Amino acid sequence: MVAARELRSFLRRHGARSSGSAGAVLDGLADVVPADCVALSRWDPAAGEHRTLASSYPAAVTTLIDRRMHTDRLFTLVRAGRQAVRVRDLAPARRRGEIFERIIVPQGFRDGVTLCLFAADDRYVGMVNASVLDARHPDDDTVALLELLAPDLAAALDPVPVPAPRTAGLGADGTDGLLVERADRVVVLSAGGRPELVAPPSPLAGVVTDVLAGAPVPGPLLLVTAAGGVVGVDLHATASGVLVLHRAVPPPAGLTVRELHVLDGVAHGLSNPEIGARLGISPRTVATHVEHVLAKTGARNRVAAARSAARWGLLVG
Repeated sequence: MVAARELRSFLRRHGARSSGSAGAVLDGLADVVPADCVALSRWDPAAGEHRTLASSYPAAVTTLIDRRMHTDRLFTLVRAGRQAVRVRDLAPARRRGEIFERIIVPQGFRDGVTLCLFAADDRYVGMVNASVLDARHPDDDTVALLELLAPDLAAALDPVPVPAPRTAGLGADGTDGLLVERADRVVVLSAGGRPELVAPPSPLAGVVTDVLAGAPVPGPLLLVTAAGGVVGVDLHATASGVLVLHRAVPPPAGLTVRELHVLDGVAHGLSNPEIGARLGISPRTVATHVEHVLAKTGARNRVAAARSAARWGLLVG
């Protein structure tokens, strides 16, 4: 634990991007992770391969780590899992592929650990590899310490300055926030945070659930709440869940809330009678609202109006 604290302190003061710093970090990692070989590698997205900053592996193995490791299916699984993975953690059937055939088996390694590193905005920035000849290492405590160091290691590798947190402006311009860690756990981040926005029957609940499950994050959304308010919403996927930033906004294009409800029906391909049945108004009244929607949005027809709804990310509760 002392070695881990010292390494964290060094990373926060000096980083690991220069060769001298990277060598010192490697020495610090050797104190945290009992291993025969250790490597600290940064991902180069332009070249599409790793650049090892410091390594105690044989030069040929370091070259393989840089040029080939990212192409191995096993590495893809480790990166997607976002956790430190040891050889012993893998089912025997998965202990195959180039990493095993060209590194682990020829070098006689009995175990080891790979930890992929991600920046604060979730970009993959690099990895730590450690290999051992003694199958008793690394133990669970070592893996836990390595994972605790992961954010600092990632920040030290990241060539991009740490961006201002997306939550930095909470409350400054009427923006409030929530963190949805899972469907049944919502953390309110500011005094005006509204957890009901991400709870059923709000349509935003389904969108957030999809993002939690790995769906792409949609662009800005416009949510019309059941209470008749209009809320602008921005979603951001994070390592902890989905960050939901929201703020009250005026309806776009000078539309009324009722006209937004009608536009939502149009966007879903409903006829005027179907929209009227949904909203409890007559088809004639719906037709009048549709005329207003077309005029205010400048749309020549219902299809063009539907495109406006899609562009705004319109969700109606």
